[in-house]
Amino acid sequence: MRIQLLWSFYDHYLAAFYAAHPGLGQRPYAEQLQALLDDGFGWPPAVGRRLAELGHTVDVVVANAEPLQRAWAREAGVDFPGAAWQMELPAEQVRRFAPDVLWMGSNFRWFGDYLRGLKRHCRVVAAWTAAPLPATLDLRGIDCMLTSHQNFVREFRARGLRCERVLPCFEPRLLDAIGTPPRDIPASFVGSLTWAHDERIRTMTRLVRETPLELWTAKPRIFSRSALRPAFWRARFAAREVLARSHPEQYGLAMYRLLARSQVAVNVHIGVAGGLAGNMRMFEATGCGALLLTEQMPNLGELFEPETEVFGYAGTDDLVRRLRRALEQPEETAAVARRGQQRTLRDHSTEVRARTLEAIFQDLLQVT
Repeated sequence: MRIQLLWSFYDHYLAAFYAAHPGLGQRPYAEQLQALLDDGFGWPPAVGRRLAELGHTVDVVVANAEPLQRAWAREAGVDFPGAAWQMELPAEQVRRFAPDVLWMGSNFRWFGDYLRGLKRHCRVVAAWTAAPLPATLDLRGIDCMLTSHQNFVREFRARGLRCERVLPCFEPRLLDAIGTPPRDIPASFVGSLTWAHDERIRTMTRLVRETPLELWTAKPRIFSRSALRPAFWRARFAAREVLARSHPEQYGLAMYRLLARSQVAVNVHIGVAGGLAGNMRMFEATGCGALLLTEQMPNLGELFEPETEVFGYAGTDDLVRRLRRALEQPEETAAVARRGQQRTLRDHSTEVRARTLEAIFQDLLQVT
């Protein structure tokens, strides 16, 4: 199969990545892409690499990485467009690659007429989302939605769209890149605190008051579209104590090193998860060998064995108690963390997910 990933990375991550790699933006396209993917941001590109190892022809497009896209345009003999470069260049890349399967992220600008234009150059389109999409969003042109939560599967199928559950995963090769740093961080939270994270903000406020938890999180950006929402300002005010004690956000290898230094990694799903476990942090934390302390959700046992491979908690009071206990019993904590890591490397690796996606893509090509 010819498989093309059409993806966007966080703009602030890309800015930080290129700032940390002076001169990379002037290097050839292939060199920039390899450096970017080696940093480990997000799991889909790593799965793409595994699909290539299974014998498929795979192309990864990071549509909003301007230095990377400028290099592609230069080497392809294409004039760099003006303001519309994030739309026009990916369209040309899809046209030239002509994939059997176009696997795209949930960038709303790609849906509707733009996607139908891309569909002329590929056989099937699979779109990933980790949250419900607006009911008014035009989903025509999508042959299959891929999502991490069973409640989203039911919603998309109710809308008449094929949908398959594909969980996030961990790339084992990252362990070689991050090495074996000392576990000198008792407990960490690495993630976002935005207008969509009311419950998470309340939980983190309690934890920073009563435990040695350290946070690495982005401060809500005032100069953003989200600042137009009243909920943005409520969240920013509610998170003021937490943000005052948090470290700057970390992504890629820097984030994995933090998790590898953590004895315990605290996880709090967001509301749209519908009370079901399955976010990326679960597999990143366990993959790096930290003890995962996450909500005791009904499906947790499908992913990990509670109390043996991870610890679950029921409510904030229980979370505080479980975290304190984990830190007071380091040998038990380390043993559970090791078993959690073994489970992730066995059942939740990029190799496993590549096989799952390979089967889904092959079936799509047969029935479409």
